Amino acid sequence: MRRDRKEEDRIMANFVITGKAEQVDESSYTVQSTGEVVTKMQLTLNVPGMTDRVLCEMALDVAPKSDTLEKGELDETWVVVSANTMRALGFTRSNARPGEKVVGALVIFQATEVREATADERRALMEARKVSKLQAKQRRAQRKAERDATRAKEKTQDATPVAQKQPA
Repeated sequence: MRRDRKEEDRIMANFVITGKAEQVDESSYTVQSTGEVVTKMQLTLNVPGMTDRVLCEMALDVAPKSDTLEKGELDETWVVVSANTMRALGFTRSNARPGEKVVGALVIFQATEVREATADERRALMEARKVSKLQAKQRRAQRKAERDATRAKEKTQDATPVAQKQPA
């Protein structure tokens, strides 16, 4: 049984990313050796719990129709992106912040399928986010309790007078 390329890509998805579609860009470049013009779509996703955006790149045949993408960009629609590979572009920062490394990388996922998330998927994502926030809150409370206990112990040790040595 022979499968087509699109079906193989969907089955072989190594990454599945769910997020809000924030920005859609179309760009093209010319392959130097053949002169062929290649057009790609870039989709920027806002993933809950992440401070940075996720960049997904796809060929036009994989990309959803432009009216769907425009609607998604305006409404910030939840989408599910399947990707089979990623590539990293290294760069150096000219204005690195304190504590930040001078070198960095931009990771771009090569999307094989993009679809709107179902209501159940959005609900599951929100539930997972709530659980994650609750766990983080509990960890912070536990660390604070440990710090407070350590400080209290140090205070009690400082408050007890040290017995002076008596000459024998």
